[in-house]
Amino acid sequence: MLRRDSEPKQQSFADQARAMRAVPDDHLLMQMKRAADWDAVDAALAPYYDGAVGRSSYPPAVIVRMLVVEQYADLSDREAHEQVAYNLLYRAFVGLGADEPVPDDTTLVVFRRRIGAEGMRKVFALLNRQWEAAGLISGERRVVDGVHLWAKVARRSWVSLMQKGRALVIEAVAALDAGRAERLRGEFVAPGDQSEARGEEALRLERERTEKLLAAVADVTDERVRERAALVQALLGDQDRPVSFDDPDARWGYKGEDKPFCGYKAHESMDPDSRMITSVDVVPGNANEAVRTEELLAQETTTRKEGAPVIGDGLYNNERTIEQVKRGGGTPCFSGLRAERVSDAFHYEVAADELVCPEGKRSIGKVRVGQGDLYYFSMGDCKGCPRRNECLTRGEREGKAQPRRRVFLSEVRKRKVVGGEAGGAWRREQLRVRGRIEAKFDEQMNRHGLRRARYWGLAKVTVQVLVNAITVNLKRAAKLLARRAARPPGGTPAVGAVEAVA
Repeated sequence: MLRRDSEPKQQSFADQARAMRAVPDDHLLMQMKRAADWDAVDAALAPYYDGAVGRSSYPPAVIVRMLVVEQYADLSDREAHEQVAYNLLYRAFVGLGADEPVPDDTTLVVFRRRIGAEGMRKVFALLNRQWEAAGLISGERRVVDGVHLWAKVARRSWVSLMQKGRALVIEAVAALDAGRAERLRGEFVAPGDQSEARGEEALRLERERTEKLLAAVADVTDERVRERAALVQALLGDQDRPVSFDDPDARWGYKGEDKPFCGYKAHESMDPDSRMITSVDVVPGNANEAVRTEELLAQETTTRKEGAPVIGDGLYNNERTIEQVKRGGGTPCFSGLRAERVSDAFHYEVAADELVCPEGKRSIGKVRVGQGDLYYFSMGDCKGCPRRNECLTRGEREGKAQPRRRVFLSEVRKRKVVGGEAGGAWRREQLRVRGRIEAKFDEQMNRHGLRRARYWGLAKVTVQVLVNAITVNLKRAAKLLARRAARPPGGTPAVGAVEAVA
């Protein structure tokens, strides 16, 4: 007989335990949980809590893993609470038993506010140091790049922004003097704030009206009024103008010449050998992240070898960024960085202390010049060389100088060439891995919600980007550790030599 018990049985503790055991232990999320020492995360965030006052809280590592679930599945705070409540896999990853209460969305908001970007940076750095100690993250080289995030705001015209700005200032005045606010509203807010003027004329009228309002409230010392007035005043400037009163840190920027966006940029540094993110810097959309490379490198969470190549695209190929990388102890290697030295086209043989040209001809002597040597070739070899027109200088070709190739090689450059750290071939080899950070951005944006900012304000968006970086690093660490465990004895690579995995 097909029937159902009229009274469903209450689930026993054994039933709950069996349900939790049904979670697949080899699922990527469970591997991610095992890839880190979460007790260390609890200890690192303990100072953000009062040990004697207040109700008992969830362990910080539980909340951090809740935030990781958000990024992993691209969920909101409310959706994360709901799914962890009924999804046994998510519950097991977070570290909650089958009958334990789940942190709600308000708890997640309070936690982010409590630890802020500072606390999340501590977690990011702590986990990266664990993986560095495990030999997953190398210090041999870094790839840097940036990606844009759209802000969580409506895109308004400048006219509309000024109108809203005036309304906000008058609203703040109303809290102090309702009568004065009503007079200001009648003078500076048109009926329905609609004008017949359009285009540049409308913008001019709105500027005039806004400037007059700011002058009219200049005597008000209330902090809220002054704060709003300052933000409206910034709208009248020519540079660094806010684009929203909801998110005053967001800015208009350009991903390309005809590709504007409104929001932020996430500037990241990555170990291309392990494909793990080692540093994060978040800036407004109008900032040039390339000239902030010094700040990015200064926030490195793992050890970077002295003189390690810092690899990037042509955006970084400018004098300021190159100098920043050198000051930070790195060697710049950027796309579009043309060979500044003639010696790059010549092979240096250490034993013979000779240069060999692309045609296979050897230098016949050298002259000491300053801190290096000037190597010279045979005039007979150069005179009949098929590369003569492209290799010799104009003066040498026209007989105004000795018709032979001369190449200067400094002692510093010579040491780098001998060590395989200079030259066109070296640059090509380094730039070959640059695309790996593009693949990482694709993963962050299209799988884990980094395409848009979830929150308002630079500090909160920074927390979002850091949690996103922690999430993709956990995924990568889990995969690398699983691959290491699957190797036969003796097959484990040396520290810093983690295999590149597609």
